[in-house]
Amino acid sequence: MDIFGINIIAVLLATLGFMVVGFVWYGPLFGKRWMALNGFTPEKMGDVNVPVMMAKGLTNSLVAAIGLSLVLNWKGAEGLLASVKTAFLVWLFFSATTALLAHIYEKQKLELTLIHFGNQLTAYLLAGAIISFF
Repeated sequence: MDIFGINIIAVLLATLGFMVVGFVWYGPLFGKRWMALNGFTPEKMGDVNVPVMMAKGLTNSLVAAIGLSLVLNWKGAEGLLASVKTAFLVWLFFSATTALLAHIYEKQKLELTLIHFGNQLTAYLLAGAIISFF
């Protein structure tokens, strides 16, 4: 089922891909380091409204997946390689530059910025790959 040239199933699966990458990235892979760099403790994290946080993350991932799908459609990217290359460029020119602003202007530690870069790059490449199959 397509709407505005994007496949809804592909977008939903890409959204799931964004969420899974984030879960793994900020959980088992870099969760402890991410928490330390942010000054988070398990006690502070206990005050977080997890359902609201997850709903916001899901919405953000859905918007990113829709946007990537639109770009891939507009570009006419066909196949895995073309989709992944385009996803990389979208990440580089939009996601990475936006994430870098926190390092530049908010003095975010470079290591934390690099953790965010890795998460987003991995998620965009996976989403591009998923969308390429539809």
